[in-house]
Formats: sequence, C-alpha cells, structure tokens
Amino acid sequence: MQTACVYGWRLRPADLSDIDGLHALEANPLVYRYLCDGVPPDKEFIARAVAQSVANAGETGLGMWFLEDVSTRYTGCVELRPYPSPRSAEIIYLLDPSYWGQGLALRMAWTAITHAFLSSQIDSVIAGTDLPNAASLALMRRLGMRFHKDVQYPLGAGVEYVVHRAEVGPLPKPVLLSLG
Repeated sequence: MQTACVYGWRLRPADLSDIDGLHALEANPLVYRYLCDGVPPDKEFIARAVAQSVANAGETGLGMWFLEDVSTRYTGCVELRPYPSPRSAEIIYLLDPSYWGQGLALRMAWTAITHAFLSSQIDSVIAGTDLPNAASLALMRRLGMRFHKDVQYPLGAGVEYVVHRAEVGPLPKPVLLSLG
C-alpha cells in the first residue's frame, strides 16, 4: 500500500486506552446527531465498541484507527468491522467538526478501504447513513461508492453504499495516510 504523511496526519490503531478519547469525540452534538441516533453515546457502549474493534484487529485485520497529528490526538476515527454479507466489511467514520471541509474524512476513509482490500477476505466495503446526512452521502459518492440498498435506522430512512475491490474508487485518488 502506498502511504504518504499528509500535513503530519496519520491513522493510529485503537487500543483500550482510547475509550475516553472516543467518547469525548462522539459527545459532540454535530457528531452524534446521526452516528449515535441523535443522543450522546453511553460510555459503556463506546467501551464495548473499542474492545470489539481491538479484538477484530487481532482476528481479521479489520479494526479502528484514530486520525491524529503531533498536536491533536482525537481528530477523527475510522472503523472497519465485519458486515453480515460474506467477504464484506462496514466502514464507519467520524471527524471533529473543526476539521470538516479539509478532505481529511476522504483520506481517512480511503486509507481504511484500501487497507481492507489488502485482505484476501474482503471484496466489498459498505457504508450507511441517514438520508438527511448530506455530508456523509457526499463522502460516500466521492469514495466511488454506489447505491447498495435502502435501510431503516432509528431516526428514519437511510441508505447504504458499496465499493467493490475491482471498482475504480475515487478519482482523483486521495493521498493515503500512514496507517499503523
């Protein structure tokens, strides 16, 4: 995988010490309004998610990574987790709103998707969002994802988009972040 450090940003694998940092990041109303069904996340839920992600990383190579640079430890988070369909992973991403509009979510998500496709066990990556979440829909399209299916979330109608290993992905290709 080609990697380049963009403005000092990198993706660092999650560990169990990241529970408080992720909880603080997801406690922002602009972050949890869609990601956590409109309510602040429970710290126990975050602890279970981090623990499951750490376990997945050891078993499958999927996992959770935090976007950081030398001055900011919890700027964003991207997670790849097993999806119910065979040979598929689900991607979940979030970014501190102070960093929106800088292309970081695109780079973070594409780095994770590229990582998933390095595994011979993953052929497709799926992302979902509530229909009103225009920013997430735009990101999925910029990633080269296409409509997969309509879904129903606790806050209402949503969609899932998919990208397959053999597809082109985003054009132009974003510079990958260092991962590890």
